[in-house]
Amino acid sequence: MKSKLTDSPSIEHGKLPARRAVGLIAAAAFVPALAHAADKSSAELETVKVTAEEPVRGTYKTETSSIGKLNQKLRDIPQSVSVVNKQLIKDQGAATLKDALRNVPGITFAAGEGGRTGDQVVIRGFAATTDTYLDGIRDSGQYNRDPFNDERVEVLKGASSMLFGRGSTGGVVNQVSKTPFAGEKIEGNLTVGTNDFQRVTFDVNQAFSDTAAARLNVMATNDGSDRGPVENTRWGVAPSVAFGLGEPLTLTLSAFHMEENNVPDYGVPYDPNTKRPIDVDRKKFYGFNSDFEDTVTDMATAKLSYKFSDDTSITNQLRYSRFERDVSPTAARLVGATAGVPVTDATTLRRSKPMRDGVDDAWVNQTDFVTKFDTGTMRHTVLAGMELVKEESSTNRYALRNNPANSTVGAASPSDPVDLSRYKTNNTTYDVTNVALYAMDTLELTPQWKAVLGARWDRFDGDYRQKNFNSSGAQTTTSDVNRKDKAWSYRTGLIYQPDTVQSYYVSYGSLMNPSGATYALDKPGENVKPEKNENYELGAKWDLMDGDASLRAALFRTVKFYERNTDPLVPSLTVLSNKRHTNGVEIEGAGRLTERWELFAGATYMDSKIDEESKEQPGSKGKMPRYTPRATANLWTTYKLTDVVTGGFGLTYIGKRYAGEAGSSANTNHLPAYTTANAMVSYETRKYLVQLNLNNLANKRYYDGAYGGHATYGTPREAQLTVGFKY
Repeated sequence: MKSKLTDSPSIEHGKLPARRAVGLIAAAAFVPALAHAADKSSAELETVKVTAEEPVRGTYKTETSSIGKLNQKLRDIPQSVSVVNKQLIKDQGAATLKDALRNVPGITFAAGEGGRTGDQVVIRGFAATTDTYLDGIRDSGQYNRDPFNDERVEVLKGASSMLFGRGSTGGVVNQVSKTPFAGEKIEGNLTVGTNDFQRVTFDVNQAFSDTAAARLNVMATNDGSDRGPVENTRWGVAPSVAFGLGEPLTLTLSAFHMEENNVPDYGVPYDPNTKRPIDVDRKKFYGFNSDFEDTVTDMATAKLSYKFSDDTSITNQLRYSRFERDVSPTAARLVGATAGVPVTDATTLRRSKPMRDGVDDAWVNQTDFVTKFDTGTMRHTVLAGMELVKEESSTNRYALRNNPANSTVGAASPSDPVDLSRYKTNNTTYDVTNVALYAMDTLELTPQWKAVLGARWDRFDGDYRQKNFNSSGAQTTTSDVNRKDKAWSYRTGLIYQPDTVQSYYVSYGSLMNPSGATYALDKPGENVKPEKNENYELGAKWDLMDGDASLRAALFRTVKFYERNTDPLVPSLTVLSNKRHTNGVEIEGAGRLTERWELFAGATYMDSKIDEESKEQPGSKGKMPRYTPRATANLWTTYKLTDVVTGGFGLTYIGKRYAGEAGSSANTNHLPAYTTANAMVSYETRKYLVQLNLNNLANKRYYDGAYGGHATYGTPREAQLTVGFKY
């Protein structure tokens, strides 16, 4: 007789409630009796399905991660890994990827870096502009990501080019998508809040058979602001279908579509006297009502996996991505303000319009082969793979034919008319192919000792063309540069696990990052060396509270050589520094401390310096790099007041950050340190949810995103009420 256990992949396999445990034991005792009856009657009975209900609340602790291209326990990864799972995302009401990443120590955000839009993540002081991934494949689009289709968000710290290729100096961010499973689910949530916030999400899964299912996630969000016309409006849909679930051969087809129609906010400029953002009422918006940021994101993925045996499998992923953007923000700058001259309400603000649009296309094919075998007393887990990438990018920049009206510090006037007649000043196109081969062996030397040895070879070939135009449309200059780089990246680690509770490790990683990694190449006539990065880490991981909680700590050092500016259209800057480093210590804990008490908390201290200045940026040696605070810390904790009522409280601390370019303005303009507090209370049963989130309880005025010319505000005090159902 056949029997099958069908459950949701999102079930937390922890301690079973007594009622469920009794049910499973009874079912297990009943199955042999059925088998005996079937044998006696020589007839095959129908399949017996034993289903387990998903618990009402999950835990903040995550046992495994796929960020290392293997489905591994976190204790077996010799690097710092933070995982923000769906329970933490839900409890905090996180509506953007940035909201989710605020739980990760060592992460800050830039604002408009290099003329880019969308998420601008900085990890351990290093820009992660092109180091965002979706299910292990690079997601380089310039848009504001939403976690409505995320099962979890993973952050791997340190140089990771052996796994992910070019970039990834401070680390990588990987979003893990929700996938179909052999079961049924319908879940919907409606959220309304202050500042005209509305959000609707739906998650529907339907099984067609024991081996085939489809899933659909949809989202629509309007996020207003207390800053005049500023708003973020988006909608998205993510369908997927899977065939062969639980079988050796599995095919998953998925798509992702999201559109944004925002009024962007470039915040406020810096006061030359205080070196901080100008001190004005946060409701003053120095842009125009007509400002816009429109993006369209499309991704289609086919994933085919074949399991030869329990020890050997192969997976191939093919993805096509297209990212479209059209942006017309306003950047306000003080006119005539210098040190010693106070900034007053009458001080003039010049409003410029850095308008641009563009399209990025990418084809990626990634193959991973995994096998396990023994040689003598050693156990090997070998990963071997190949990645083929073809990317094309085209960006246009524009200038207005008539300069927009100036404003003043005291009289923000977003309703002023502005003539948007414009002409193209610049077009840049970028084409790149990348071929990579990689292999990694995780060796179990003894039951207590493990070693990780990995290497990757990349062949990068990029063409970068820039055309400049005058106001009549005539082409004035052209730059055409080609860059070819071949390089090796390495990953090594040694792990000592004296028992099932403790894990200690030391690791080293290196990477190569060609200048074309951020859609830019060297200036004509130059051939700057590829960026080189090294990461050293010594760490420990512990499972506590009978496995219900985890704690990790790490000492790290990251060194970067030949650091490039990330703006492809600033011709005066090629290299920011010849060498810089960040030394630091990090600690993080997650999980259930008691039957009712959950915690997710972390802290990072960083000592970052520019060791060797570049000729383009003299005077930067010994200074702190931009966007790198001394310390960051986060805390989020919940307590079950009753079986259905849960309360939560959290704190976020970000230290002082410098915003200037390396050089004469470094360590001057800065964003002050800040601490914010959030709270939550929820009423949740197996069928229904009512949740209230209160953010920035003290209504702290703080600055979230940093750039050399301006700083963007964080959110004011806000309240959001969510009503949900699930079946």
